[in-house]
Amino acid sequence: MHQKSLLAARTGGALSAVVFGSLLVATPHAAAADVACSTNVYKRTFYKNTSFSGSPAKTDCDGVISQSWSGSPASGVPSNNFSVRWSVMRDFGSGGPFRFAASATDGVRVYLDGVRKIDLWKGTGDTARSKSVNLTVPAGKHTLRVDYVNWTGAAKVKYTYAPRTSATYDKTKPLAPIGVKTSYNTTSRKTTVSWSANREMDLASYSLYRRPVGSGTWTRVTTTTSRSHTDPAVNPDDRTPFYYEVRARDKAGNSSSGSRDTIVRPLPIVSSLTGSYDRATGKVSLKWPLNTETHFDHYTVLSNDEVDGSYAWVPLGTTKGNTWTTDPITPDGEFRHYRVLVTNDGGTTTYNPHWLDATASNELWLGIPDGTAPAHAPDLALSTCTNGVGATVTDNTPAPIRDFTGFEIERREVGTDTWSVALHGPFDPRRTPATASVCDPLPADGRSYEYRARSYDAAGNYSPSSAVHGVTRPAR
Repeated sequence: MHQKSLLAARTGGALSAVVFGSLLVATPHAAAADVACSTNVYKRTFYKNTSFSGSPAKTDCDGVISQSWSGSPASGVPSNNFSVRWSVMRDFGSGGPFRFAASATDGVRVYLDGVRKIDLWKGTGDTARSKSVNLTVPAGKHTLRVDYVNWTGAAKVKYTYAPRTSATYDKTKPLAPIGVKTSYNTTSRKTTVSWSANREMDLASYSLYRRPVGSGTWTRVTTTTSRSHTDPAVNPDDRTPFYYEVRARDKAGNSSSGSRDTIVRPLPIVSSLTGSYDRATGKVSLKWPLNTETHFDHYTVLSNDEVDGSYAWVPLGTTKGNTWTTDPITPDGEFRHYRVLVTNDGGTTTYNPHWLDATASNELWLGIPDGTAPAHAPDLALSTCTNGVGATVTDNTPAPIRDFTGFEIERREVGTDTWSVALHGPFDPRRTPATASVCDPLPADGRSYEYRARSYDAAGNYSPSSAVHGVTRPAR
């Protein structure tokens, strides 16, 4: 049997502990040597005393607590009156119901996050006894610690912890899998999905699901105990993108929520296409985000042009960059349509329908400014009006084919170069011919004036000017 009372002593400046009967009073002790152990592996420290005090005689790593020492457990440690401490921090995943079990000769104590859960602290000689407890471990990381003391006789100690996997007790859903990655093989047209190991200790299997983008219905692809799966080709023409997610299931039958959805686009697409027209050069500049898929090969830029009396998508060229500048284009006030396709290293190209698609992200409808002026000059007639000159502009173009929206009449004094606007505005579209008039107030001072007229369209383009007409105001 162990000594009933042991006076505390100071060793190397570190205060040891005092044993009163079967009660060990914990006191400060030296820290264990800094040994790094693998994930979920215990750090084990040996002490030459039963109070866990002073510098450890040895520190190492131990994967399982299941020991039976018939003599000294380590070099420099006595066969009797020694102590061993195991500690580890591990991730319990979603947590839930667990069973802690310990058996030992002499003293063993088990702690969870510093709280004692098992206490068998009594000298037993060579006879071991055991105890188990059921408890709920919260989700996340927690510290386990096992303290063992051998006073005399055989030194045996064992400790295990395991989840309770009966559906009667375990109602906790596993954590959703993380680290989901996808890759698409352009040759086999198959998608491989992989994911990180779940942190649950009672994991039974994983299930892989997929659904088409735009659909809310998931289809289970497989249930597996591995952490990757290659999905067979489900869309031979490669047009439909799919979402994939992974769910975990534990031994009690609880299923996790789905992992973060991961999209797989068999064909890389241009997610947006923008462009602008340069009036100075007459060229259109296109731009789009550069694709980052490993199987990207090149882009093809197309324009929707008239070919043999009908419109078709005509390739302008290919590039590996994400910009394109067209040849000069006539500013005609019409819409131009552009599309950018992506080809992967398997030779498959983005879906390319013959028609226009206003909702396609890789298609641009660009309005080109109107640079074509009205073709003909209007007619101009002068008359007199109260205190001035009457000017009337007329155009006989039929209403359905008029290419102008208003008239402008200008006037200047003979012998000068500067024209002034006497009239600028629309006409009554219901009248034929189109006409507009103005009474231009001028003093009766004997001066001579010249007038001219022109039409303009909605883009601000002006027609040629009419013939110049002159008039002289009477002198008074």
